[in-house]
Amino acid sequence: MKSVIRLKALVILLIVQCVAYGAEWGRFRGPNGTGAITGKTLPVEFDESSSNWSVVVPGKGNSSPVIGGENVYLTSAIVDKESKSGARTLHAFALEDGKLQWSVAAAFATYKTNNRNGFASSSVCADENGVYVFWQAEQGSSLTAYDHDGELRWNYDVGKFGAGTGAGTSPVVHKGVILLSHDNEKFESFLLAVNASNGKRKWQVVRKTQRTGYATPVIFEPSSGETQVVFSHSYEGMVGVSYETGEIIWQNVVFGEHNQRAVGSPIVIGDQVIAASGFTNGIRTLVSVKPDYVSDSHEAQVHFKTTRNVPHCPTPLALDGKLYCWTDRGILACLDLSDGSQEWLTRVGGEFFASPIAVNDRILAIDRNGSMVVITGGDQYKELGRSELEDGVMATPALTKDAVFVRTENRLIRFDLSSE
Repeated sequence: MKSVIRLKALVILLIVQCVAYGAEWGRFRGPNGTGAITGKTLPVEFDESSSNWSVVVPGKGNSSPVIGGENVYLTSAIVDKESKSGARTLHAFALEDGKLQWSVAAAFATYKTNNRNGFASSSVCADENGVYVFWQAEQGSSLTAYDHDGELRWNYDVGKFGAGTGAGTSPVVHKGVILLSHDNEKFESFLLAVNASNGKRKWQVVRKTQRTGYATPVIFEPSSGETQVVFSHSYEGMVGVSYETGEIIWQNVVFGEHNQRAVGSPIVIGDQVIAASGFTNGIRTLVSVKPDYVSDSHEAQVHFKTTRNVPHCPTPLALDGKLYCWTDRGILACLDLSDGSQEWLTRVGGEFFASPIAVNDRILAIDRNGSMVVITGGDQYKELGRSELEDGVMATPALTKDAVFVRTENRLIRFDLSSE
């Protein structure tokens, strides 16, 4: 009888965990950057006319939607080219009906950036207490906290930022601490941890100032020892630091010294941490390491490494023992996570900046022209459906167990998931 009770309790716990898991899209690519949740089913076709709601987003931006409380958050920027000034805005839209709940703007002077980047590419992060937005600029950068009603909580002065391709790295919040990288090419670069409750610095780790990176950190829980924050960077490689102190635990300089940039973010799957760096038209390297095994020289064990069919902008997706590498140029490679061997390869077509996401065993990727491709993960490529939006997409969608939120060039759209 006791065994039956324990089994029922375990089932209830798993159900609660699955429901909570599907609601934790509080950072870029959701729960610890995995891009995957459990919940209802992704539709095989999408039609904006039959969406749950669709709203216009003022201004331009590539930031991905993030969910906190009852809101969907994203950022945008409006620029006056003549005066080289503008305003960057944090928007809060209601999950249920898309109504604008509040917005707050911050004035700024424009700076050099890539035309495809713009001035609102950093995604926010959110927890039960509020939302945190990171604005970088040459005049100064700020990390700012608001509650879910839009009231200012605190502001932290991060420092100057300068890079020819502009800004775009996103912060994450983990157990009351905001973590981010401030790598740039003109001013001091560092890794930073700030207490989410009061905006006070927890730690700061200075790095070489050499190239801007856009990778968002992840959390790694080793089989023994302290929690780690993992960052990736073109020339710093992959580095795991103590969540408590910022002290470097391991570092693998694995991407080489050729011209490159780390744009996609690292992911954690089981005992592996996977990250990539490169250029779309150059060498692109993807590496899997196992930080449970650290050498005397403080390097994590390299599990596998490849330079074939590696994405530059999109972050890879790990699902059911496989790694899906959806490249910028529309090539999809499926790797075996046990050894990095390629299981299959196909040309999907399109040009991808957004990262793939998944609900259960269905994967969604959207190209920059708005083509939404749904496939089933598995031992071979199986496309389930392809739909066309009116606008292009540069941002990675957000998910709950009930809906997918897509940010296009001009709109934020909610599509309900299917019960099939």
